[in-house]
Amino acid sequence: MATLEEAAGDFAAILTEVVNGSVTTGVRFVVTPFDGPADLAWVYPENSTPARVVLIPISAGLPEGHDVRLWLRTSFQVRLDSTGEHLAVQQSVFGLVIDEKSNRPAVRVEYDRQQGSEPDDEVPGRHRRSAAHVQIHGASEELAYVQGLNGGVGLRGLEKFHIPVGGRRFRPSLEDFIEFLWAERLIPPMHDGWQDVLARHRADWLALQLRAAVRNDPDTAIAQLEAMGYEVAPTRNGAE
Repeated sequence: MATLEEAAGDFAAILTEVVNGSVTTGVRFVVTPFDGPADLAWVYPENSTPARVVLIPISAGLPEGHDVRLWLRTSFQVRLDSTGEHLAVQQSVFGLVIDEKSNRPAVRVEYDRQQGSEPDDEVPGRHRRSAAHVQIHGASEELAYVQGLNGGVGLRGLEKFHIPVGGRRFRPSLEDFIEFLWAERLIPPMHDGWQDVLARHRADWLALQLRAAVRNDPDTAIAQLEAMGYEVAPTRNGAE
């Protein structure tokens, strides 16, 4: 059974390969013990602190001598799940930063397992926002109009809206976010072979999430397998 440090180290190695194979060069993710509960750890770029995460320069595809003008910001708070066998993300954020000094993002994807809410939660999270959500920094005349129609007190900027994305099991991954930035032409061209890097690690991510979903709801998984013609029987020690 892997320790938290070992499992988080494996995850840090994956993140290192993802960013260096797509948007940048020479970045290394590291594991830092949590200053508090011993069952938590941070995974973020080297030399980061929880209060100040080092930004990842989006430098792939830039001509030599050109200054970096966009950055990727990402960090993860992780722990072992209730079985003590699998790494679980407690919090995560990845965003496209447009100003290095102020750390101002254009768009960000956030996940907070405890403070957000899910439709099937027996006990709602501390906030009404979805645990996994997108925030876009900018303005929307249409949303301002809708808020006015509904008599809201004060108008909220677009970044104040937490747009739900997929829930805790199938929320966007870092690979999804990087590919989104490329597909929408928000970043320069990436390293050769970036598609293979993202596709390989995204396939691994989806398989891990599927296994976790099956562990949470084995009855549904069994019913589907039986509907497909499989025979499913518990092991001698009982189904997990």
